[in-house]
Amino acid sequence: MSSKYTEVFRINLAEYFIIDENGINKKILPQPSILFDSSAIVIVSKLDRKVYDFTGPNASEIKQEAATKLASNLGSKFNFEVEIIFFPAEKIPSDHIQFIEYFCDEYYLPKIDTTKALHYNCYFCANRLDRNSETCSSCGKEVIYCCVCNLPVSFKEKLGKCSLCGESAHLVHFQEWLKVLGMCPKCDKKLSPEGVIPITDENKDSFFK
Repeated sequence: MSSKYTEVFRINLAEYFIIDENGINKKILPQPSILFDSSAIVIVSKLDRKVYDFTGPNASEIKQEAATKLASNLGSKFNFEVEIIFFPAEKIPSDHIQFIEYFCDEYYLPKIDTTKALHYNCYFCANRLDRNSETCSSCGKEVIYCCVCNLPVSFKEKLGKCSLCGESAHLVHFQEWLKVLGMCPKCDKKLSPEGVIPITDENKDSFFK
């Protein structure tokens, strides 16, 4: 089950709204092949506890204004932070890549240089590394990946470990996953949020030797 769900969890644990030419929002299901070039899409991500306002460079003023208003209203409703993102952009934050790869058409993706955005800081020593790194070039330790969002865990980010199999993930992602599915995303065994062991700067060296 883990291989099936980890790829789509970030996509599914969210609500999606697209703005039409009249500034009216419509709730939609996650779907590929939506271009950001002329679209305005608002995503309420329960996993990230954020409202994303994705606006393409050719979106009309009506769409932009409606999306901004909707994002603000939803942010207030859920008490989530609102993040406005314009595309294409020179730099794309790493935590937006999954949304972009899922929604954009294949021919649009090459127009976005995602390589500049995919840098992280080693969880152990804060050394800068890219998304494809397997080990840190500075401290030599293996890069830690979140088993929920599939992104590297960066320096100072809160991490949690499954008390049954030892798999690690961003702490908030692990907790939200368990609230929804009630089992570890790696070993598929029944697990409560209390079964996740928080890892801190003080104890992380004992967990990752």
